[in-house]
Amino acid sequence: MPTLAPAGGEVSWPLDEGVLGVVGVAPWATLEFCRCFYGLVSAQKDWHFPRVLLDINTKLPSRGRHLQLGERDPSPYIAETIAELAQAGATVAVVACNTAHILFDRWSYGAPIPVLNIVRESVSSAQRSGARRLLVLASASLAQHNLYAQQAEWAGLACLPLAPDLQCIVNGLIETIKTSGSFSASDGGAIAELVEYAHKGQADTVLLGCTELSTLRQHVESAGLQVVDSNEALARAAYMSICPTAS
Repeated sequence: MPTLAPAGGEVSWPLDEGVLGVVGVAPWATLEFCRCFYGLVSAQKDWHFPRVLLDINTKLPSRGRHLQLGERDPSPYIAETIAELAQAGATVAVVACNTAHILFDRWSYGAPIPVLNIVRESVSSAQRSGARRLLVLASASLAQHNLYAQQAEWAGLACLPLAPDLQCIVNGLIETIKTSGSFSASDGGAIAELVEYAHKGQADTVLLGCTELSTLRQHVESAGLQVVDSNEALARAAYMSICPTAS
């Protein structure tokens, strides 16, 4: 792929601007990540947007099936994709999947470019927002491994455990959004149950710890709860990483 320097004059951009490499696995979630990322850019022309190399590979082995059923480990393939993106010109990489970060050390170790961690960035975002007690909505595998709760504890934040029946609701929402890109009107009652649980458990912030769940933001905020969206947190960290002079 070509590497282009600014032409000068109107066609210019910062010389220290990097290139973002994105490993995508679920189409709608990855597109939502890109929407969050591009939404951070103040641009008047196409060339004002940073370069992004995007590989949405739906054939990467399932993270959940590996962790729960012992099927193929996706880690070598994610690592190979990051290396390919680096070879094509990426200077920073992200993997737009929370569950894959249970295996973060496997696929990020030895990477040729820096790789951001969505769990760390999301908890850091919650810290900056003034959150004290989180309700994390995430995949069954992430909940089982307690990854967000561990990171929150290290950051000095409390986590409200999610009851098993409510985890089943979250699992269903994730599956619906994976295939259709959104939830249906019939899911409104399920979302209301999650919001009520957050209020009763005195959580002040709902952390959307699955990249499929960004579409819940408006509904959770309208119920008076603060929201940290893992997609948005990762996008902001990525933007600041490749555009260090951005405000």
